[in-house]
Amino acid sequence: MRLIVGPAGSGKTNLVLNELRDAARSGSAAVRLLVPTATLAQHLQNQLAREGCALRGGAIQTLSSFVLPWALPAVQAPDSLIYLAVEEAVRIDRPEFRQVAHLAGFRGALARTLQEFSSAGCDSQHLRRNLPDAPLAAPFLAIYKEVETALERRGLALRARCLQLAAARIAAEGLGGMRTIWLDGFHALPDAELEVLAALGRHAEIVLTLDSAAAPELRARLAAMGFAEQHMPRVRSTPAVAVVRAANVERETEEIARRILDQAAAGRPFREIGVVVRPESYVPVLRTTFSRFGIPARFYFDDRLDRHPVTRFLAGAIDAMLGGWDHLETLAVLRLTPRFAASAAMDRFDFKVREQTPDSGLGALKELALEARAEKLLPLIEEMGALEEWRSFVLLPKDWARRFATLRNLFRPAVASSDIADRELVPMWRSQTAALKAFDEALVEAALALDPAAEIPLEPFWRTVESVLRLKPLRLWRDDARRNVVHVLSAPEARQWVLPIVFVCGMLERQFPQPHRQDAFFPDEARRRLNSAGIRVRTAAEFEREERALFDSALTRATMLVTLSYPESSGRGESNLPSIFLEDFIAPPQEAPAVAPRPRFPREPRQPRPIARASLLQALVEKTARVSPTSLESYLQCGFQYFGRQTLKLQTHPPRPDQRLDFMLQGNIVHEVLARWWVEGGDIATVFDEAFARLIEEHRIPAAYHTERLRNAMLDDLLAFAADTQWPRGQFRSRTEERIRYALADGTEIRGKIDRLDEAADGRAFVFDYKYSNAQNTKKKLDDERLLQAPLYLMGAAQEFGVTPAGVFYIGLKGGVEYVGWSDAGELESQPMPEGWFARTRERAQRAVEEIRGGRIEVKPADRDQCRFCQCCDVCRIEVPVAAVEGA
Repeated sequence: MRLIVGPAGSGKTNLVLNELRDAARSGSAAVRLLVPTATLAQHLQNQLAREGCALRGGAIQTLSSFVLPWALPAVQAPDSLIYLAVEEAVRIDRPEFRQVAHLAGFRGALARTLQEFSSAGCDSQHLRRNLPDAPLAAPFLAIYKEVETALERRGLALRARCLQLAAARIAAEGLGGMRTIWLDGFHALPDAELEVLAALGRHAEIVLTLDSAAAPELRARLAAMGFAEQHMPRVRSTPAVAVVRAANVERETEEIARRILDQAAAGRPFREIGVVVRPESYVPVLRTTFSRFGIPARFYFDDRLDRHPVTRFLAGAIDAMLGGWDHLETLAVLRLTPRFAASAAMDRFDFKVREQTPDSGLGALKELALEARAEKLLPLIEEMGALEEWRSFVLLPKDWARRFATLRNLFRPAVASSDIADRELVPMWRSQTAALKAFDEALVEAALALDPAAEIPLEPFWRTVESVLRLKPLRLWRDDARRNVVHVLSAPEARQWVLPIVFVCGMLERQFPQPHRQDAFFPDEARRRLNSAGIRVRTAAEFEREERALFDSALTRATMLVTLSYPESSGRGESNLPSIFLEDFIAPPQEAPAVAPRPRFPREPRQPRPIARASLLQALVEKTARVSPTSLESYLQCGFQYFGRQTLKLQTHPPRPDQRLDFMLQGNIVHEVLARWWVEGGDIATVFDEAFARLIEEHRIPAAYHTERLRNAMLDDLLAFAADTQWPRGQFRSRTEERIRYALADGTEIRGKIDRLDEAADGRAFVFDYKYSNAQNTKKKLDDERLLQAPLYLMGAAQEFGVTPAGVFYIGLKGGVEYVGWSDAGELESQPMPEGWFARTRERAQRAVEEIRGGRIEVKPADRDQCRFCQCCDVCRIEVPVAAVEGA
C-alpha cells in the first residue's frame, strides 16, 4: 500500500490519473479510482473523456457508492431521516432540552454533533463507556441511543456503521478480483474509513494521496496500517495574487464578471475559470450578475427541493385539498401548471377567482373557469378533485408512498412549438425531471421514517413528507451537461479542483475565516478527554486551523492568477472588516470601477416615433371623441401611462381580500357618504355606517384589525368635516355628484362629475372636489401645472348650469380639513384665479388631444417620483429612484 504525500501542486492527482490511464489502455477493468464527492468524480470523468480516455462505467466513483453493495442489507440513512429521527427522539422528556426541543436550530445542531460522533467511529455504546463529565453529555447520549434504535427498526444505519459493515464483509469475502484502487482528494479519514482502507488493503493494491498538511496522527496511523510514504515536492508554479476592493457586494460581483469576460476575450475558455464562494449568501447575487453579463456558469450548490415549482405544484395540490380547496390556495397551484401558467385564459381565470375571494370549493372554480373561457383547466380541476377520496384511506406508509407517486400524473410539462422553443425548454425539462425524481425519493424516505407496520390516515403521512421535502436537497447541477462554463464552488468543494484562474470572493472577517464556537453538548475540555480515549472529534481550535487550511487551499487552486475580493460596505451601509488573511499581502487592493453589461442586441439611439399606421390613428381619434379631465392629466404626466390606462384599458391585478380597502376604495366611501349627507343631512356617522357596511360586503373585505383601523380613521375624518365651519354653507344651494359635458373647439367632448357645486343667490358658483388625502398632498395641487381638473370643471359648471364661476377648491379630508383652491370672492383663504385661465386650459386640453390623436405615446414622465404609483411602470421599465420606492 502506497501513501503519496505532498503539498498542493505537487502532482499527486496527475500521478494517479496517469496510472489510471495506463490501466485503461491495457483494458483492465479490475481498477477503481475513489474520490470523496460526486462532484469530483464527475469532473475527473469529464476531464478524461475530453482527452479521449475511455473508461468502463463505475471506474471513477465515490467511496460511499463503492462500498454500498458490501454494506447490505444495512442502508445508509439519508440526512433527512437522521434529522427526523432526532426530531422524534427529542420528544423524550429530558428536562435539559425541554425549553429548546421545539427549535429547528437546536435539532439541527444535535443532528450534526450526532453524525460527527458516528463518523469518528463512536456509537452510543462506545460513547457510554467513555462519557466525559459535561452538563449535556448524558441527555445527548440518550438521544443518540434512541436515534440508533429508531434507524435499526427501519433497516437503516448511520454512514459510519455502513462503512464498518462493509469493511467487515470485504475483509471476509474479498473484492471480487479488484486488483488496484486509488483514493484521491481525501483530506480527513475518520476511523470508519480507515477500517475500509484496511479491508481493501488485504485484497488489492491501495494508492492513497494525502496533503502534507494532514494531521500527523493520521499519517502515523496509516504508517501503522502498512502504508509506505512517497513524498512529492511542489512542482506547480505559484500563481499571481490580486486583491480587489469594491464598494458593495453588487459592485464586487460585477467586477468579477468583468474580469471573467476579459479572460474570455483573451481566448481562455470559461471552463478554466472558477469562483470560490465562502459565504453562500453570494450565490443568488452571483447568479443574477452572471446572467446579466451573459456568463455561463454552473453552481455546485444544492437547491431546496420544497421551493422548486414542481414540488410546490404537487405539494400545493395536497395542501389545497386538505384546506377545503380555498380558492386563493388552489389558484396558486393552478398558476404553476406549465401549459397554462402564461396563457390569456389563465389570466382571465385568475382575475375572476381573485374578484370573488374569499371562497372555497372546486364546484365554484369550475363555474369561474367557464366564465373566463378557460375550459382547458377543467380536466386538471377534475383530476385534483379525485384526490378527495384519499381523505378516507388508512394505509401502510409504503402504500401511501405508492399512492403519492401517482401525483406526478397531475404535472404535465410544457410542450415546445418550435426548434427555438425546444432549446429554451431543455434546461427547464431537466430541472422538472430532477425534481420529480427527488419527490419520489422523498416519498420513500418518508415511508422509511414511519412505523412500517402501522396503518395511518393521510395527514400524518403527508406531514412527514413535507418535513422530508424541506430537508432534502435538490442537486440540479448534476444534470447540467454544459461543457464550457465557469465553476462556482464552495471553499471545501474547491479543494478538489485545479484551474488556471480562480476568484475568491467575500474575503471578510467572520466569513473567511468563519468563527467556530465550542460545541454546546461537548465543550473543548470534554472533547480533549474523548480524544485521549481514542475518539477523534475536533475542538474549536482544530476547526479554526481548518479555516486557514481552506484559505491556503483556495489560493493554491489557481495555476496562473487568483483574485481575492471583498466589499467595503454591507447592504445596510455599514463598514466591513477585511479578512485577517489579507494581511499576508503587501500590495494595496485594486479598486473595482462601476461596470455594466453590454446590450445583447445593441441599437443606435433614436428618438421615439409616434404611431404612423392610419387605421391605428383613426382608432385613437374615435377613442378620444370623449375625454375626461383625469385622463388628460394622465397624458400630461406620461403618454405611455395614458396609452396603457385609457387606450388599451389594461386591468390591474385584483387585490387580495385583505388589501381591497385601498386608497381608491377609501376615497369612494368618503365621496359617497359626503354626497348623501351634504344634501340629506342627519347624522354623518349613520350614513357612513350604512355605506361602509354595504361596500365591505360588496367587495368581500374580511373583518380584521386593519379594516377596523381604517374604518375608525375614515369616520373620524368625516366627523371632523361635519363639524368644520370654514365654509358658510347656509348661503348656498348645493348640488352633489353633478355630471357635466361640453365641447372643445374641435368638437372633442369633455365629460366629468363634480363632487359638489354650491350656487349663491346672485348666480356665483363654487366647485368643490373632495380629496381623501392629507393637507400636504392637497396643497401640492396648487403648483402642479399638469392638473386641468379644476378649471375644466369650473368651465363645465358655467356651460352646463349657466352659473358664474367664482372659485374652485380641493378639500383635503385626511387628518383634518384643508381647503385649497382659487377664488376671487374671498369666502375662504385662496389664490386668485389666474388671468386667462380658461383660455389657456382649453388650449392645453386641445393640444393634449391632438398629441394623443397623433400617436405620441413615448415613455416620458413629467414627474418621475409619481412612477411608483403607476401600474404601467413594469411594462415601460422606467427606473424609479430607490429613495422613492423605499418611501412608498
